[in-house]
Amino acid sequence: MPELVNEKISNLFSFLVILIIGTFCLGMLTFGEPFLFWEYPFSDLGSTVTQNGMPNTYSCFILVLGMLLSGSLLWKISVCFKEDPAIIHYQLKRYLSISAGIGCFVFVFPHNINNDIHMIGAAIMVASFWAMAALLLLEVRKHIPTEKFFLQQSILQGTVLTYAAAYTMNSPIKNIAQKFAVLGLMIVLKIATSTAKTFEFSSIFTFSQKDNNS
Repeated sequence: MPELVNEKISNLFSFLVILIIGTFCLGMLTFGEPFLFWEYPFSDLGSTVTQNGMPNTYSCFILVLGMLLSGSLLWKISVCFKEDPAIIHYQLKRYLSISAGIGCFVFVFPHNINNDIHMIGAAIMVASFWAMAALLLLEVRKHIPTEKFFLQQSILQGTVLTYAAAYTMNSPIKNIAQKFAVLGLMIVLKIATSTAKTFEFSSIFTFSQKDNNS
């Protein structure tokens, strides 16, 4: 019976989404000065000092710890994919999990010390999550209502690609677009790896097989 993800992987992804969102929220609360949500990028949370030169020890520590835990969790997810070859494209999903984990590890490098290294990590992490979510949506395309598929695709592509374009053009709205991109990516990744969707896909396949045999 083919699967998109198994129940264990689904639960791990749910925990991963909570961990990443929780890391950013705690980082903002412990930032060295009031965190201007729409003006400051999330990368500032891991800086050793704030934009105004204030120490940023607690927020930096929280971001580093959160990203290291996220990277480790993604490595565990990659192992789970390897151990379950019944999952469709399990090898590709395994490699995407590994690359996302590597991105998390590199992302912890403070961007106020070396922005190039930091942004390489951010790009690898976001691109890997985006590819994973897009792949899962394509796999389940024929087995969910069309409007549901296009809604999720609109959220994923609209937010992530808008941010990518804004960042590339150094647009004034890039930090605003970043917040929508992170939220959109986390929402779609959670939905795409949910246990309910996995069971729904598997059940449809099973019923299809029974119909063919009758």
